[in-house]
Amino acid sequence: MAAITQLIGSLGFPIACCIYLIYSNNKANEAHKEEIDKLRQTVENNTKVMIKICTKLGVDSDD
Repeated sequence: MAAITQLIGSLGFPIACCIYLIYSNNKANEAHKEEIDKLRQTVENNTKVMIKICTKLGVDSDD
């Protein structure tokens, strides 16, 4: 019984830390995914505006 108690005592903290780090990492990944999606949308909107500007100026936008 003492061996089991010692095993849980010695492994409990590292396991709890690993679980917390996995949870924290997943939350950070979700936040970064949202940021990247917003960034992608902003770049797409900027591209549309640049195409309109080039069209109005008569400049070839393929360059």
